Amino acid sequence: MGSTSSTNSSPLTALIIGANGYLGSAISSAFLRASNLPHPNFFRVYGLIRRSSNARALALRETIPIVASLSSDSPAAVTQAILAHSPLVRGLVEASSSIPSGSGGKAVTPLVLWSSGCKDYGTTKLHGDLDLEPHTEWAALNPPDVVRCRMDGALRALKVAGTEDGGLDVVVVRASPLCGYSGSYYGAALEYAGAFAASKKYNENEYEAKVLKFTADADTIMHGVHVDDCADAYVALAGTALFDMGTSLDEGSGNDTPKSRRAAIAGQVFNISGWRYETLTEVGAALAAEYGFTGGTEFNVSADNIPEEAEYQRSEFVFGYSQWVSSEKIRALTGWRDKRPLFSENIHAYRLAYEAAKEGGNENVDTVRRRMVGDWGT
Repeated sequence: MGSTSSTNSSPLTALIIGANGYLGSAISSAFLRASNLPHPNFFRVYGLIRRSSNARALALRETIPIVASLSSDSPAAVTQAILAHSPLVRGLVEASSSIPSGSGGKAVTPLVLWSSGCKDYGTTKLHGDLDLEPHTEWAALNPPDVVRCRMDGALRALKVAGTEDGGLDVVVVRASPLCGYSGSYYGAALEYAGAFAASKKYNENEYEAKVLKFTADADTIMHGVHVDDCADAYVALAGTALFDMGTSLDEGSGNDTPKSRRAAIAGQVFNISGWRYETLTEVGAALAAEYGFTGGTEFNVSADNIPEEAEYQRSEFVFGYSQWVSSEKIRALTGWRDKRPLFSENIHAYRLAYEAAKEGGNENVDTVRRRMVGDWGT
């Protein structure tokens, strides 16, 4: 029989901006199930969303919905919407370094995990190239124009947090492309193969072996990570910063304490990527097998050889963006590691999940489709 001692639980507040989105939803769930906290601590999760129609979905996942818009509502309106739920969240909204209510009278400096992405670094060489090196957190920044604003926003957040009046600790998180569930940009890969298989040109000769073709090089590096693993990395960073957890970056210093761990995280950038990268050879072979291409794959073909239905121009951001990303920094500090299968290893399950999300009208599917044709609006 369990103990009936009166040890009080200690809720911590996590506020997720865009909690109904693809990554935001996964992060919310990860904080709720966080197992890396000293007992009896737990996270109470709030989700900031723009539309009240999404509030029910959040509540069903035990995330407390807060309806407000950072882009259209006044700062005061957003603040009041959040403060109506919890005085502790005030620190996250106003970046206050002292939160008198809900924190036992102790000064609390909010920890902000700011999402950017590994495309901030640009591309690397192809697999097998003698000059191939991974992008680390110290790599030069060279993003495509479509994500430059996102990168600039993250850099500004780091700069503001580093001032005396900043009042908060900011960590920039750069994840590699995400797979799983509604697919994110890997959904575009599934769309490509499905459209290719269904195209009129593909089916002109029923006796000809069917070949899945790509304009990109076979050695293009596709380095991704499952969205659940990515979300767990956010929790690993938060837990390491808040408690005496993980592995110190300077074990020989004798300063392996919660304070030194937070100092090792605050103001830093952390990449999140899978334990190894895949190549287009691997991903292409998995797609070909999944969609019934009996003739295998072909690479470096001209655009004229791609069926119109496949709309190859939508896939170049997925198949033609070669990038190897190192995530050794977060692994060394927090002990985080990815556990879910690589995209090519579990493609059938990922396809089923994506098609179910598509049939259910998942917003992420529509968002990625728009972005693949150049519409990066909200």
